[in-house]
Amino acid sequence: MLDFLAFLPLFAVQDRGLSALDLWSRGLRLEAIAAARTEIGVSPAPEILGRLVAWQLTVHRYEAALADAVRCGTPCDRQRAEAHYHLGQYASAVELLDERDPLSVLWKIDALEALSRFEESDAVLQRARRQAIVSAEDPRLLGALGRSAARRGDMTAAAQAFRTAVAADSFDGEALFGLGRALVQSGQREEGLRELERHRRLVPLLDAVEHARRGIDLAPMHAPNWTALGDAERALPRGDRAESAYRRAAELARGEELAANALRWARLLQEDKGDVQAAVDLLARTARRVPDPRLYVRAGDVLLGARRPGEAIAYFEQGLALRPRDAEIAKRLEAARAAEKR
Repeated sequence: MLDFLAFLPLFAVQDRGLSALDLWSRGLRLEAIAAARTEIGVSPAPEILGRLVAWQLTVHRYEAALADAVRCGTPCDRQRAEAHYHLGQYASAVELLDERDPLSVLWKIDALEALSRFEESDAVLQRARRQAIVSAEDPRLLGALGRSAARRGDMTAAAQAFRTAVAADSFDGEALFGLGRALVQSGQREEGLRELERHRRLVPLLDAVEHARRGIDLAPMHAPNWTALGDAERALPRGDRAESAYRRAAELARGEELAANALRWARLLQEDKGDVQAAVDLLARTARRVPDPRLYVRAGDVLLGARRPGEAIAYFEQGLALRPRDAEIAKRLEAARAAEKR
């Protein structure tokens, strides 16, 4: 798996004349935080300090965010609650989480459950439902309902809530696990074990997506981070999200990065979406910007596999022109010419 830390821009490339806001807008997020801390000084205005806290939350620096949120005071209570929650400091988070905010109320339910304060958690859950703070169709709310029902021993209601959550988001790992357990405990063992197996296969794929997203949080202008997210989303599979990530990578990439991204994107178009022409067009378009022989060879492979050897020949010839001693490309070209004669 790609290590997103390896993609962080080096501080040495920073133009030291840029402001913290300029650095942030350019995707140099850790550099922006360092510059902001220098700019803020000893007695910062709450709104400026609040921005620094928000930035640190974005890059998952929760301890630093918490320390600055404490300095900020009441205006940063919401951010302080978020930092406490992500640090697993649930008792402190509960005191600050605002039940009028949809995400905060979901965090509060989770935090109270983690503290085994189940009656309070159920009360917050019911208030959120009654006041429609969170959509009734939100899989996270449905998951909370499933967990509440399971604690009461009502496995039929739990399974129904979890099943509805999974129908709303088939990649909700917690809901899938809850569904499997509820089904097993309600006597539907075979189906329950199938859902638990689906959960087991899904977890590492979701972890890969989260890992890739954190890379983007740290370096959003670095094309390989977006390509890594595309790969992770495709593995789930979430094709539309994967293609969106590959498209963003193409907007940011240069040279080798552009070619590597196009090769992955083209596979999605050909293998997952069955769109041979779109895959070839993408490879050809990229090759005009970056004359990489792999792009021509891949386009030839796609066309040969689609029984279009005449078109494949042209691409193999272009690849061989760039790498004239490559025996593998020459072999492909020979195969395409033989296929055309048949």
